[in-house]
Amino acid sequence: MKAKLDYIESRLQALIEKTVQRFGGDTAQHPLAHQLVNAMQESLMTGDDGRLIAPQNYIILLNPQDLPTWQSNTGLLDSLKNTLEEAAHEAGILFERPPVIRLVAEADIQPDDIRVDALNTAQEHGSTGSLPLYRDKSREPHDPRPRNAFLIVYETTFPLRLAVVNIGRRLDNHLIIDDPRVSRAHAQLRAVQGHYVLFDVDATGGTYVNGQRITQYTLKPGDVISLAGVPIIYGEDNPVDDAPSGGNTVGLPVPGETPQE
Repeated sequence: MKAKLDYIESRLQALIEKTVQRFGGDTAQHPLAHQLVNAMQESLMTGDDGRLIAPQNYIILLNPQDLPTWQSNTGLLDSLKNTLEEAAHEAGILFERPPVIRLVAEADIQPDDIRVDALNTAQEHGSTGSLPLYRDKSREPHDPRPRNAFLIVYETTFPLRLAVVNIGRRLDNHLIIDDPRVSRAHAQLRAVQGHYVLFDVDATGGTYVNGQRITQYTLKPGDVISLAGVPIIYGEDNPVDDAPSGGNTVGLPVPGETPQE
């Protein structure tokens, strides 16, 4: 495994050394290649056929003042995606769909620094094992979560207490929606600078906010989310103390249990 990952990192590092002039200083020491590979490793899954499946979505977190520079360098991001997919294939690691790299500004990140996280979509392919989709960052300093945020799904209130909330039909999501229209890994909420940002995880039925299809959207209280037709209302400033904080299934009631109101 280490040899496969080292090969991918070396390919990415070679690309950075050739093309990245905006970082300043010694590009050979820039942590991007290493962090991309580490994020991949943390979310690798094993398919039913024994092949390693790489996470599709990568989020590069950076200081807000650095965001314009990165946004202007779309050629680099495209090259990184292509090289990541090609090198992984050569190393025997599968991408079920082409990788996606997104930029997210976060005030906790120091200028000229970055952090990379990954989310494994593992769409309808089965898996025999996986590492957690994300580390729980809910107790990190400078908590970016809005206070008393919640979702309302099928008249059930789901409090948002984590910095990252994965939503979908698969049982390892934080919010499990038992509806065939919802993809196994459909969407993700990420706390950024006191707001929750909603990400579509390349879901088959799409993710919508107030009737508009989105790939990334900063939520406001009262926004109506639709996951392939399943309505969800986002709210804040309404404390809910007794509802579960993770692994909650919303949809068809479990036999013998009374759905939460």
